[in-house]
Amino acid sequence: MSLPNFMFIGAAKSATTTFFDMLKNHDEIFTPQFKEPHFFNIDENYLKGIDWYQKTYFNTVASEKVILEFTPTYFYFTKCAERIYKSLGSEVKFVVILRNPVDRAYSHYNHSLRDGHEDLSFDQALKLENSRLEKFQNEKKSLDIMRCSYISQGLYYKMFSVYLKYFDFSNFLVINFNSEVERNLDATVKKMSGFFEIDLSNINLDVHSNKSGKAKSKFVQELTLKDNFFRKILKFIVPQKNRQIIRNRIKNFNKDVYKYTPLSNEEKNLYYKMYFSEDVLKLEELLEEKMNWNNI
Repeated sequence: MSLPNFMFIGAAKSATTTFFDMLKNHDEIFTPQFKEPHFFNIDENYLKGIDWYQKTYFNTVASEKVILEFTPTYFYFTKCAERIYKSLGSEVKFVVILRNPVDRAYSHYNHSLRDGHEDLSFDQALKLENSRLEKFQNEKKSLDIMRCSYISQGLYYKMFSVYLKYFDFSNFLVINFNSEVERNLDATVKKMSGFFEIDLSNINLDVHSNKSGKAKSKFVQELTLKDNFFRKILKFIVPQKNRQIIRNRIKNFNKDVYKYTPLSNEEKNLYYKMYFSEDVLKLEELLEEKMNWNNI
């Protein structure tokens, strides 16, 4: 049975889609047709079993050395660590890309706002996050939890500490989005090459995926994002592995340019100190390196 031996597990809004598009056509790498199977974090999928996961996403693995899964919210949902350990064993390896948590949160917020899942201001959304998450957890609404967890998906030390209960630190390749991906992509890919133990020197680095965009048509957006008759029919007649491909194509066709007002340095510093500074200090101690995210 062919199952992933490498996973990109986070963080969301940290260029994981770009790396998926860079790596998916490499001869020695197998990836499912689309990014983010969400097997280990969504209970409905996980309860279908490991055989379903393998047959749905990895049934066409040939001789590829790296079998790679991309679901960046696995890092956030702490139940995933134990589930991955029990399903894939202790040898699976992880790529974790960590972005300045304020930048990540604001990008995440604008993604939710753009897709019609957010109607609060950024400041209000941060202040009300805990109460919203509690409500959605009680209602078992995983998608809503993913959409509004702006702060909690940036508490990297907290998430790391759960994974390290099951996996050795040597299983992880940690990449600083701000100082590595943004400033020296070539060197970042070389680090991945060493981690995967394959040659990545010929991949196309000029890839910029998942660019921000707003919906041209609100009607088309709601067809693909909200519960409705169209989605129920699609779920009934189209296999799960193909549904996301269809949704993504419709979404990209319906996408227009979306620009949002950047946060000021004062706002960035304020949110960093209020919500993230303590967690980052613990993260830096764990990684034995400075992240330099507070030097705005």
